[in-house]
Amino acid sequence: MKRWQYLKRKGRSGTTLVEMVVTMLLSGMMMAMIAGIMSPAAKMFVRIQKQQFAQLIMDNTISQLQAITRQAVGYVKVYAPAASETENPVADKEGADRGGILEFMNTQGYVALVSADSCPETTLYLGTTKIGTVAAEDIKAGTLLTRYYTSSDSIQKKYVYENAEGAVARAAAKVFADGYYMGNYLEIEFSFPDGIDNGQDVGYLNAELSFYELEKEDETGVLSRRLVLKDSTVLDFRYKVQRKDEVTAVKEIGEDG
Repeated sequence: MKRWQYLKRKGRSGTTLVEMVVTMLLSGMMMAMIAGIMSPAAKMFVRIQKQQFAQLIMDNTISQLQAITRQAVGYVKVYAPAASETENPVADKEGADRGGILEFMNTQGYVALVSADSCPETTLYLGTTKIGTVAAEDIKAGTLLTRYYTSSDSIQKKYVYENAEGAVARAAAKVFADGYYMGNYLEIEFSFPDGIDNGQDVGYLNAELSFYELEKEDETGVLSRRLVLKDSTVLDFRYKVQRKDEVTAVKEIGEDG
């Protein structure tokens, strides 16, 4: 009888199956609540990290852009966005107050184009000799791009942007390697200071840079995007330059000189 009473007391002091199930349910509910609290915090942490990385990339991009444009001499020109995807944004186009493509003469005597737009398949020339080809898929939109052209006195210091074969250049290259932007898509808008007209001296340009994160395609196949970071800077010129709106890039049935 004493042994039975001892076992009975021991069973009462232990954990029953019902108590165990209730404990597990309560623990699960608590973990779910904790997970619900941690998930937004984790997402916020990831977003802050992305923002910090984007700011570092933005700062480096601005520094490179300032270094490139500081070498402008003679003139600077800004191209407005093309009206359609099939329209040539440069050849036979006049300048504008603001836009995504900047043109200037550099200290080596080449005409430079700076943009974050895509580059069509471009044949590279050294004089009249073909030296290579840049494929369109090698330079996609959203990356900082520089292209260089030889100005020709025979066509009033204009340069050939396109010939019978398509787009041409002396050189074309991305400023940063693939993957540098960590999935961010770069857009740049250049603009002249207020009150600066064609033919007037200009000491600097304004530049607004935006980083977008490309997201999933919608029903039409178009990628949606989310603004990650926007910044602006001033591009100072070391040498005397003037705003130029006249046509400088031409199409020619022939080869680039």
